[in-house]
Order: sequence, then C-alpha cells, then structure tokens
Amino acid sequence: MKRTSVRHSLTLLLTVLFVSVVRAGDVVTICAQNVQNFFYSLDRGRTQGNWVTLSNYTSAEGRQAKAQAIVDALAPYKADIYAFNEVEARPEGSDIEALDLLATAMTAKTGITYKVVYDGMTYDLSNDATGTIKSGFIYRADKIATVGDNVSTAIGYTTVYPHMMRMQTFKSLASDEQFTLSMNHFKASTSATMSEDIVKREQNAIALLKGLDAAADPDILVLGDLNSEMGEQCLNNLTDAGYEEQILKLQGNGTYSYYFNDDGMLIDHVFANTTMAKQVTDARVLFIANPHSTGSRYTAYSDHDPVLVTLSLEEQPTLTYSYSKATDITAGVPYLFVAPISGLQAAKTVPTDKNYDYQHTTPVTDNNGVITMNDPRQGFIFEETGDGNYYIKDYYGRYIYQYYYTNTGTYSNSTNVGIRSNAHPFTATRQSDGTFKVLNTVSDYYYVGFSYYSTPEFALYDYASLNSNQYLPWLYRYDPDATATGITNATNQPQQLKPRKVMTDGQIVIVMPDGKRYTMQGTRIE
Repeated sequence: MKRTSVRHSLTLLLTVLFVSVVRAGDVVTICAQNVQNFFYSLDRGRTQGNWVTLSNYTSAEGRQAKAQAIVDALAPYKADIYAFNEVEARPEGSDIEALDLLATAMTAKTGITYKVVYDGMTYDLSNDATGTIKSGFIYRADKIATVGDNVSTAIGYTTVYPHMMRMQTFKSLASDEQFTLSMNHFKASTSATMSEDIVKREQNAIALLKGLDAAADPDILVLGDLNSEMGEQCLNNLTDAGYEEQILKLQGNGTYSYYFNDDGMLIDHVFANTTMAKQVTDARVLFIANPHSTGSRYTAYSDHDPVLVTLSLEEQPTLTYSYSKATDITAGVPYLFVAPISGLQAAKTVPTDKNYDYQHTTPVTDNNGVITMNDPRQGFIFEETGDGNYYIKDYYGRYIYQYYYTNTGTYSNSTNVGIRSNAHPFTATRQSDGTFKVLNTVSDYYYVGFSYYSTPEFALYDYASLNSNQYLPWLYRYDPDATATGITNATNQPQQLKPRKVMTDGQIVIVMPDGKRYTMQGTRIE
C-alpha cells in the first residue's frame, strides 16, 4: 500500500511536471543548414554550373523545386528556429527575399506560422555580385520571440564573408528564458593555396569572438558552416575562449556533415559557451534529411547536411572565474597578468577596436592566493611554439607581438595583436619573489606593469631600463576548483533542488535532484 502510494505520488508529480514542461515551452529545437546558394532572384549575378543540380535553377520553377526540397526535408522536425547559411540577401528594390519564401513554404507544410528575422541588408545586383548571400533565421511565432536586433558578428576583418556572420537573441514566449544564437559561415577552401583560406578562417573566428561581446543574453550558441575540422586554428580560438563543440560531445567522433572527394568531414558545427552547454541536451547531424548523405548527391538540394540541436532552457547562475597564483606555465590554460600598480591590477586585452595599445587594467583582490573575476575575457593563453618558447594570445585569439620601427631600429612599447603568423615567441621565467620575466625573444623586451600619468597599464620594456615604478608581473592560472576565503565560486554552486527535464533521443526524461532519472510514466531509468 505504501509503495503504491509513493509510486502514485511520483507519477502524479511527473505528470504535473510534464504538463508544466509542455506549457512552459522551454524545450527548444534549432535546425541549421548551409542550403547552398538559395536565391529568390533568378538573375543570380554569379557563375552557374554547381555540381548540385538543385542549386543550378534559372527559372521560377527551379527555385520553387529547391525551396520545396528544403522544406520537405526539414519540416518534419518542426523546429522552433531554422538557421540558414547561403540564403540571398534582399535585392535592392525588392519586397521579397529568400527567407520569405522559406518561411511561407514552411508555414504551408507544417500548419505552424513561421516568421522571418529581418536584418535590413540589401544589395544592388547590377553593381555588385559579391556579398549577396547571408545567414538568416526563421522562427515559430507561437513559441518564440526575438529580443533586440539581428546584428553582425563580423567585427573587424569585414572583407571575409561579412554578411554570413549574424547573431540574434531569442526567448521562449511561455517561460521568458532567453539565449543568443549566432549563425556563421567561415571562409571556404577556394583559394589557390590552402594556407590563405586557413588564415581567413582564423580572422573569421577573431571577428566572431569580438562580435559575441554584444550578445543580448550571455547563454550563447554558435552554429554554422565553419569550413574546418577540429584542430584548425579558427576552432582552437573558440575552444580556448571557453566554447565547447556539442556534436562531438554528444555524438562522438566519426560524425560528418560534408563530403569532399568521397571523404566525410565534420565542418558544420555547434559550439556552446559554459552556461549554454548546460542547456544543450542533444546535437546531431541529420543524415537522412538531405540526399547528400544517402548516395544521391547529384539530386540533393545542398552539399551540406543539416544539424538539429535540442535545448532545455533553464535559468543559469552567474559564473565567476577563479585563478590561483602560478609557479609554472601550463600551455592552453588562461592566465592573468597581475602587478601591484596603485593596488593590485590585472592586465586587460587590447581593445577590440584596436590592434595595438598600452593595456589598461582592472583592480583585483588576492584572497589566499586566489583571484576571482566575473569576466573570462582578461585571460591570456600560453601556446607552445615547439622549441621551448611560447606564443601568447588573448581571449579573442589575437597573438601578442611588437612593432619594429625601421627608421630608429627600435620596437614599440605598446602591445600589438594579430593573427598567429604575426606572433612573437616569449619565454616565461619565474623569479625568487614569485614574479615572472615574460621576455619577447625577438625584441628582448619584458612584459611589465607601470603607472602612466597615474593610470595603471601594462606594456613591453627593455628590462635594463625598469625603474621603481615598473613591475614584473605575477601570473595567476585559471583554476575552476579554487575558492578564496569569503568568495563563492559560482561554478561550484549546487543546482536548484527541483526536478528538471531533459530531451534524450526525442523523449523527455525527468531528472530528480538526487540524479535519478524517470520516464514520464514514473518508471526508473537505470
């Protein structure tokens, strides 16, 4: 009797929770794909002859056939948001763009009203056949609303696919939970030399990380055709900034989204920052949606497969980031540069709208060897050069170097930042007082803190010229397990003690506060 009562109570609890889940609408699905040059206009202003037949249309009938193929493949998922690469921007003077056609067709197919996220971008086809394609979004108007404007994430390096790096914040209408979605297309491998395209993708990643600073909500999901596999510099920049690839995390290695010369590659990605990653319950490539993956590639509507992401939106605690005073260097881990300049000060990065400057500072407090901050963007990463030295890069993936004045034969004291090929190698040698001599081996200048007209700053100087107001830095290494007296590290805070739901293989599973998992019928999942 007691056991039956307990089970009945649990079932009732789960039923109530299920009803609240359905009504709250905080399980959100996102389908994303490069749809390979889907144009509304028929005079595309560019070379035809693409090997994918449905991308070669030059008639209204051909355009409709491609639109219908896209919708037929993706509509069954009834995603709350569809994010697309390579759709046409609105031609100048036109009242219609490619996203309008997709939203209308998706609405007709599903019976659900889909709306376009408009961005105001137009182009004049008669004068400019470049930059005509973009990334864009359509969304379910009954479940989702936009927050703020659709904005570019191509901050700097704007000559590399500027219209295909876009960002929009969305919210669930029922729960008001928000998140930021960025859909991107990095430079394809089309140049005569592969290295040229790799550099351009590195520039894309730097521009993206700058652009994400403007996100209206801090839970950020980065999607898109990034034209690179894990390990390339552009994706290293994302992971070093704290973004985690979700398809590989949840589906494992061996997943692919694109074929080239019959080799499958995962170049369409899903990256999430720390707070967003906690809300991603599934991320996968939809192999059966597009004939590209099933052997009929010459009749596919795109040469890329779509991906599907499932979110379980929940309010996240504000994170803090703890750093412990370092005695050595660990490559790939963020460090703070800290010096006692008018109180303890940590170096900031060069401002994102500049490529050189003296580095300004933030006042910090050392609590028993630990500094805790609310912002990860002041961390610097030491990257091994392979010969015992290090390159140093900032949160945005920009490498530190010094400009050389040929007319005087001297180096600039300010910090220059650029792509990896600009980087100067450094050594980092710990001193008896715990500070580090961080030496640029090209200029023989050291990284120091100082006061410039009462303003605390960091720059690079000849060590022999240091005076009593210039300081070698202490280094503090990122340490998520560190806690300082009187300071709580939010990454170690317990989650709210309430049941929560997750989506697993298309099924809602209830996770209790003790970690036990149940089906919606109250059956324990071992």
